[in-house]
Amino acid sequence: MKSLLSPFWRKGLFVLALAVSLGAAQAQIAPELREEGVLYFEGNLPDKVTATLNAATTLYLHRDFQTVLAPLGQGQEIELIGMSPEGYLLQANYRNNTVTGWIRPEDLPTGIDPSIFKTAKKNQARHNAVAVAIANKSVIQGMTPDEVKQSLGRPGQVASHTDADHSILTWIFTTYREEPQNSYALDALGRPVLQTYYVKIPVGQLVVNFENGTVISVDEHKTDPRGTPVIAN
Repeated sequence: MKSLLSPFWRKGLFVLALAVSLGAAQAQIAPELREEGVLYFEGNLPDKVTATLNAATTLYLHRDFQTVLAPLGQGQEIELIGMSPEGYLLQANYRNNTVTGWIRPEDLPTGIDPSIFKTAKKNQARHNAVAVAIANKSVIQGMTPDEVKQSLGRPGQVASHTDADHSILTWIFTTYREEPQNSYALDALGRPVLQTYYVKIPVGQLVVNFENGTVISVDEHKTDPRGTPVIAN
């Protein structure tokens, strides 16, 4: 996961010329520095988004726009790296250092394709949903094979079919229920101690179907209705 109005400039006195740098590396924000409620473009857009300032402006330290971080000059290159309801997050060079700061929403210039931000929001929503699925060891539509492996491990069976238009892949996982078992063992003093452990008993299958690299359906087939099935990784 992660414009530039000066308080001394009236709204609309500068224009930002936007350019998308194809294939260029995006600015990275360390996870510990990422703020709650900020949509970061890294990982959510395929390429970084750069722009050139056509007039001097000011970068703010926080999205409350109370502290001026740096004045930026005309013709300076910047990179859009994130957004929130409060404003847009930028990165630029100032006095030979890289600085990161905020502009207000109303100061974002016209002419920027709004689909850039819609794409970032859509991709972040997908990442969030996949993260929840992996945490719960489940599968949802749209996941990739690698993401399914993170959630469930490797499948027990694999089948595939490819034609001119489609690549169909089926993964089959055996589901189990956990059955408690009791046994006695001797402790350090030689006394019998009751111990409980669990064994996995097959109860069915989970069938995950991919089309062209993403999950299109998930079907569960039970052979034993007792208990809650789990996947044995």
